[in-house]
Amino acid sequence: MNNVSELTLHYLKSYGTPAPPTYTEFMREACEAHPPPHGMAWYGNMYRQLARKAEWFANSLIINSDKEGWGARQLWKFSVRMEDQTLAEAVRRHSMDESRHASMFIGVLDLIFPSVMEAPFRERLKEMSPGYTVRTHPPTSPADPSEVMPSHRVMEELIQGNFTEIRALILQLLLRPVMQAYAPPEHREKLLRVSDRLIHDETKHIEYGARFIEQYAQQHREWVRATMIDMMKLVNDVSLAEVSIEGVPIPI
Repeated sequence: MNNVSELTLHYLKSYGTPAPPTYTEFMREACEAHPPPHGMAWYGNMYRQLARKAEWFANSLIINSDKEGWGARQLWKFSVRMEDQTLAEAVRRHSMDESRHASMFIGVLDLIFPSVMEAPFRERLKEMSPGYTVRTHPPTSPADPSEVMPSHRVMEELIQGNFTEIRALILQLLLRPVMQAYAPPEHREKLLRVSDRLIHDETKHIEYGARFIEQYAQQHREWVRATMIDMMKLVNDVSLAEVSIEGVPIPI
């Protein structure tokens, strides 16, 4: 079995939300057809080797924050284009999580590398998070009804996002021991709690996507199967695009 699929299934089960059967079958098949590079030993070894450089690691935390903030904005835009309001609400909760994560990564940077956080720079970094909360967020309906996406297109995006969240879970597992290695002793427990929350949230995001994919597969089984295989290849291509031509990953 592919280690990415089995690790994902393990984390879903460990949080009391085991993956549904059809999703499990198709996700395993997709990972076997297109093994994710972010689950391979060389990828983790490169990350750990690069993370030994403090400047690289600090920069990777900033890039993580930027990606989470960008992801929060994109997820919100995606949610307002859905006809299924139950799914839209789940995606909006995901968006608020990503917004919070953008701030959390800057908090990690502040705890591990406080000297780089001069006041003007700190304020610029805070802008990476859109600050979405239950009370503070953009509109929840599209400005133009014609922007509502067809159901197949929504599912393509959801499946791609689900596999991206699996990748994010793997990266959180790589990040956890490195954060501890850099952490000042007085902040190690706090950083462990931050890591626990990030891993929990990524697993939760995989879980809700799996549920909705499972539901859609009841009526569109072969389409979902083929799309999951195609989207796994697409996400893998993105992972490989983050590796330079010299074979060295850019900051994750």
